[in-house]
Amino acid sequence: MRGSVIAEKLGVTRQRVRQLIVSLHAQGRIAFGDPDNPFWIVMRVGDKSLVLSYDEERVLSALPRERAADAARIRAAVRLPASSKVEQILGRLIGGGLAEEFEGLRGVPVFRVTAAGLEHPQFAQSARRASGSRLPVHSDRVRSVLSAISDSGLLRIKEVAISLNSPHQSINALMQYLKRKRRVAKVGQEFDAPYSLTETGRATLAEMTLRHAA
Repeated sequence: MRGSVIAEKLGVTRQRVRQLIVSLHAQGRIAFGDPDNPFWIVMRVGDKSLVLSYDEERVLSALPRERAADAARIRAAVRLPASSKVEQILGRLIGGGLAEEFEGLRGVPVFRVTAAGLEHPQFAQSARRASGSRLPVHSDRVRSVLSAISDSGLLRIKEVAISLNSPHQSINALMQYLKRKRRVAKVGQEFDAPYSLTETGRATLAEMTLRHAA
């Protein structure tokens, strides 16, 4: 817990909390997250919680909760320089169970905070969150079509329409749209050849499923 939070909860001054922290540390009852800044984070001796550095705390607090963002958007949210090791920080947060990684569009990894990360004392509720990447296709209807094809591996347009109990003409128009967006592709040259998801289509479905579950 932060020293400032302790002062607020106890209704005493920060100076008084500093005195108590120093005394308890001398008794071997508490440990400092940062010995150079003892008022920053304190914990009980033996507490195995992952204590984050200043930059790690900022990256954790920038992780979105309902969507997933790539490293570039996270770096921009915390305003770290391009040369910063955001990927290394994300790796440590993932290793500590505070963040999770998914495959985003075009194979670019995307990240979001976990339930454990939300409960970590260094997760700042008021921090600026990284924005999730905007999907080129969206809507529950698109997700349902992509999901139906994914589940079956290959589907003809009429089979998609039957599976979703939707008019053939409506599904045909949507399939042509998804084909132009390179989310689905025909398997064969026949007029009624089945469709499968492209690699981009699979990544799009994974991202849409992730956001729907948030």
